[in-house]
Amino acid sequence: MHKKLLAVLVLGSFAGAASAQSSVTLYGIADAWVGQTKNKVGATPAGTGMVVDSGGAQASRWGLRGMEDLGGGLQAKFVLEQAISLDDATTTTVSKSNVGFNRAAYLGLSGDFGELRLGRMLGAFDALRGSTNQLYDSSGFASTGQVWGAGTTAANGLPAVTGSDYLARGNNTVYYASPTAAGFRGSFSYSAGEGLTTATDAPRMASGHVEYASGPLRIGYGRQVEHYTTGMNHFHIVAGHYNFGPARLVAAVQRQSDERVAGYQKSNEWQLGVDAPFGQATVAVGYASAKTENAAGRKVVDANGLSLMGTYDLSKSTRLYTAYRKLKVERADGSTTLDAARLGVGMTYKF
Repeated sequence: MHKKLLAVLVLGSFAGAASAQSSVTLYGIADAWVGQTKNKVGATPAGTGMVVDSGGAQASRWGLRGMEDLGGGLQAKFVLEQAISLDDATTTTVSKSNVGFNRAAYLGLSGDFGELRLGRMLGAFDALRGSTNQLYDSSGFASTGQVWGAGTTAANGLPAVTGSDYLARGNNTVYYASPTAAGFRGSFSYSAGEGLTTATDAPRMASGHVEYASGPLRIGYGRQVEHYTTGMNHFHIVAGHYNFGPARLVAAVQRQSDERVAGYQKSNEWQLGVDAPFGQATVAVGYASAKTENAAGRKVVDANGLSLMGTYDLSKSTRLYTAYRKLKVERADGSTTLDAARLGVGMTYKF
């Protein structure tokens, strides 16, 4: 009897150790805000109106992640993550996809060599750009993405100007992130087109970044090339942040060259942000600018955006926020193609 009991206890201890080495976690973010939009030119609905929307401070999402300790410093992992819209209970379009686990779906292996991933995920360029964006890379109120991707409609005898920004995620991706050595680290990703590439979607994409971090300073360089059926879209970025103690400064300068536009279209872009904590509260300010030139070197788009956000942490999981964003885009003759603003209050809950 005692031997049988001892055997059960021993087997139970082994089972407990094995289960402790692997785990699957349900996680997510629920974010919604209510407020007002004021669209003077170029945005719908025109005029002033009330809005209830999802993802003001952070994109709403849910996901599953799993990890297994393989021993010897090796870990196997997976992530499945879907974007959702709380206001209408649909899947949010993310990086040209509105189906399935569109934010992330990958397997990974990590260890002393770094980390290797396979699947759909954020690319190596975004590893630098996203983490150095103003307003904590807020999905609904940071102005960088809208300003850097701005185009114009046709008017006053001027043609429309195509605008585009980088593609943050890629399908069919191989991603490698290096370990940190003497403050340096980097990553590289490659997304295979696999015959699905079009003029605007599912490009074959090469992306990489290298950065240095020491104390309050972090600075890096990133490069991304997107191969479409009608040409390539090139991006170079230098970005970083510096923590002064009372406040943190983030900044980035980006150069884009879009070969899909006849004669190549080039854009010089920059953004700057400051966030300052006050106990449980934080105040953040951001500004973004983009000037796009056509093949003749003429400025055809002049875009800028201002963003403000204040947050207050009720707990480790729940945060209240209020935010404001104003966007303006002008054509070559100085006429306005976009003049839009939004103001809102919202809440983020992390689980």
